[in-house]
Amino acid sequence: MDFQPRKKRSVQAQKRDVSPVEKKPQSQITTAQQVTSVKKVAKTKRKIRSIVRRQKKSADKAREQMDQSVDVHFLKRLNRLYKVRRFVMSWVILVGLLIAGAWWQVSSLDQYYLKTAAVGGGVYREGMIGSFTNSNPLYATSGVDAAVSRLLYASLFVTNGDGSLQPRLATKYTIDSTQKIYTVDLRRDVQWHDGEPFTADDVIFTYRTIQNPDARSPLYNSWRSVKVSKIDDYTVRFQLPNIYSAFHYSLTNGVVPEHVLADFDPQELRSTEFNTSSPVGTGEFIFGNVAVSNTNDVEKRSERIVLQRNDLYFSDKPMVDSVIIRTYRNEDLMIDAFKADTIQSMVGLDSIREDIIAEDDVSVVTAPLTSSVMAFFNNSTPQLSSKEVRRALVQAVDVAKAREALGFDTLPVNSPFLRSQDTYDPDLVQLTYDQEAAKAALEGAGWIENERGIREKDGVELTVRLFSQSLGEYSDVIGQIQEDWSEVGVNVNVFLQSESDIQSGAIARHDYDVLLYGISIGYDPDVFAYWHSSQVDSTTGSGLNLSEFSNDDADEALEAGRTRNDIELRKVKYEPFLQAWRDEAPAFGIYQPRFTMVVRGTFTDFDNSPMRSSSDRYRSVSQWKVRNDKVPKLVE
Repeated sequence: MDFQPRKKRSVQAQKRDVSPVEKKPQSQITTAQQVTSVKKVAKTKRKIRSIVRRQKKSADKAREQMDQSVDVHFLKRLNRLYKVRRFVMSWVILVGLLIAGAWWQVSSLDQYYLKTAAVGGGVYREGMIGSFTNSNPLYATSGVDAAVSRLLYASLFVTNGDGSLQPRLATKYTIDSTQKIYTVDLRRDVQWHDGEPFTADDVIFTYRTIQNPDARSPLYNSWRSVKVSKIDDYTVRFQLPNIYSAFHYSLTNGVVPEHVLADFDPQELRSTEFNTSSPVGTGEFIFGNVAVSNTNDVEKRSERIVLQRNDLYFSDKPMVDSVIIRTYRNEDLMIDAFKADTIQSMVGLDSIREDIIAEDDVSVVTAPLTSSVMAFFNNSTPQLSSKEVRRALVQAVDVAKAREALGFDTLPVNSPFLRSQDTYDPDLVQLTYDQEAAKAALEGAGWIENERGIREKDGVELTVRLFSQSLGEYSDVIGQIQEDWSEVGVNVNVFLQSESDIQSGAIARHDYDVLLYGISIGYDPDVFAYWHSSQVDSTTGSGLNLSEFSNDDADEALEAGRTRNDIELRKVKYEPFLQAWRDEAPAFGIYQPRFTMVVRGTFTDFDNSPMRSSSDRYRSVSQWKVRNDKVPKLVE
């Protein structure tokens, strides 16, 4: 039998033969899965609907029960109230009487145990005339800048109202036997606003920067000849080239941080952003921010400077939480802000309007300034070169009446020294009012009245140009002076100018016959800058000798007086100066100006003792309180 070999089958065919289950098509599998998914979704929906129905049924049942409860427990009982209305009303009245009695009793007890008093906290808001340009104490000269600087930067010492020095960053100073070396000990617990420690390096840096001519500090002339050296981290030495009795008052300017400013070029220090946007000091307050409004209108431009309480301050921390200083370009804008309660106080008003201070919650705060308002005769002008004429003009003015024209009480001035200074001598003061003596003196000097009632000599009338700043109080005084001089035959032409104009014009060039002006004397009686002949020319001196007064005896006395620390000896040394000042009559004093601030509402603990400048008002800022609250009464 013949055997035919089988054909070999493919592997796939073999696999189909051994597969126990016949595979379904892919389309049939997909359809089955979809059906199953639809059934599951439907089942889930049925469950959800069932749950919702049960919850709705429960909610309906609860609502029905609540309605029944309200009906049973409130509405039906409310109907019954009508029957007992008198009883309910009696209880209501009784409860009301109990509440009223309790309130009355508590209020009555407040009168015995509580009182309304000024307390800490709150914001003090002050308005000033001017603009903010520089807070750095090496450059701050304007009223606004000096105010901000004083609050941000502490000094080695501050002056009290009696002229004594109170330690601030320093603890004390000592003078050696030569009276030329001052050694200052510093506090060890002071921190800068950024937390860095205050040391002698900061003091050295401050005064050496002032001495650097590239820094262009206004304090340069006062410090250029002083040698400043470091003894240790908390001791500094100041060595003077000559004895200077008033030097200790130079230690009252703010100190700046060496660790912040050391890398700045001295030539750029005056204009750095540190001075206006990121100052760091050791004072009672920390710089917050400055905002400028009405930037497109120069006349209405205003700054808002925010200062926050310094919780790191080394001495008594301020009672107020913050200080806000707002600047205004004129009085009208500041007064409008005051009336709108945008600011609490106003500083720098020319005059105080009656309609403002007539309000019940408005008060006026004042303090005398250690300054003198005087009429300076320019001794270099032909009409006033004769001392006989100057003496006559002094005698012709009723100074007491001129002070009365101010409309407020003020301290009189009749000497180059203030009456509060130990060197003041009541026997060596200016000539007193005597118009008949004045007329006789003018006639004796050859000045005869013409048909117009004006005195003339050699065909020239006695006419003087009187310059002054355009302030309300100056105008009142000038009116009296003009009237008195007219009575003795003197023709007076008055020129009133703004502060900037009179500074850059009349004062800078000494272009006047008579100048009515205020000068700052301070606590120490060193008036060298105003009366020594070396101070006439601003290129060689200060230029503050506004009378261009020159007298050898006076010069010698002024030089000797400022180099003696013993006050009795200084009195003796100054006598020739006072004698020459009275006899030569280079000027006559009128009054001691005052610092004035108008305040609304609560404002307490202000120190109104004499001030050297308006920024001295802040020497008591830590104690100021500006809000009221109920406080317990002290049981005696």
